[in-house]
Amino acid sequence: MILITSDTDLRKYIPNVLRTVEGEPSLFDKLAPFLETSEQWLIQSFINDEILNALINNTSTTLPHKVLLRKIVASDAFLSAVPSLDLVLTPNGFGIVSNQNIAPASKDRVDRLLASLEAERDRAIELLLPRLPLLRGWQQSEHGLYFAATLFPNLSLCLRLAIKQHLWAEYQALRERLIKIEDKLANTYFSQEQMTVFREKSMALLTNCHPLMLQVIRSLQSLELQILTAENSNPQATDNNSFLPFGGVRGGLPFFDLVNTIREHPDLFPQWHASATAELFTPKVFENKKLSGGFWL
Repeated sequence: MILITSDTDLRKYIPNVLRTVEGEPSLFDKLAPFLETSEQWLIQSFINDEILNALINNTSTTLPHKVLLRKIVASDAFLSAVPSLDLVLTPNGFGIVSNQNIAPASKDRVDRLLASLEAERDRAIELLLPRLPLLRGWQQSEHGLYFAATLFPNLSLCLRLAIKQHLWAEYQALRERLIKIEDKLANTYFSQEQMTVFREKSMALLTNCHPLMLQVIRSLQSLELQILTAENSNPQATDNNSFLPFGGVRGGLPFFDLVNTIREHPDLFPQWHASATAELFTPKVFENKKLSGGFWL
């Protein structure tokens, strides 16, 4: 472990824990296996070993990344450990830890604690993700490519859909749906090449983005959220053939409006104009030839 290495470090992120009595295992010792597992989960999910080590070895102690990473690991480890902390294994089976001064917490209180730990962890993830692209090499890493797969590279997606619980779990489920939606949108309207540019701009939090491109990206994001909402309310709302995400708005009219904007500004959207998708919006001109079966005088 490199993020949390002592009982002092751990207690910064887990409040309301009684001081360990001399001779008892410390809180750090009790949670050590869970901390190890949570740190490995964090490395698998958000940041690789190389970038994490470079970050930890940075002499600046004020980097918010460090605090957020430690908060994620501490909260996740405690979340995993809570169900077993008040249980002891006796020769006759499991028992509840208790004494005359402190009674075991009720199930409702424990459930609230678990929900609070998950919310704290997810809040730290929400704050961390917009900062990770600033780390050298992260955007090109496997983790960076994972979050760059859609126009929504962080947990703000959940908040825009009024999802307030289980943010990390919900984000992963929504991401899988968005990948399918954006793949079809790219092939039908915007091209894979142009969508890649839009995603790169979204990963950079739409900074240094031309106002017209910013307008297109934000409009596209809003339309995707409408598709997700329509799918949630009616799984049959999306027609697999004509892609009708808005309950009766046929022909993808909102998307055509955005495509027209892109067509009118080749200098801002060169990737689209150079793509095969652009040819779908360029009607073939009929050439009247005498040898044609439909020759007109």
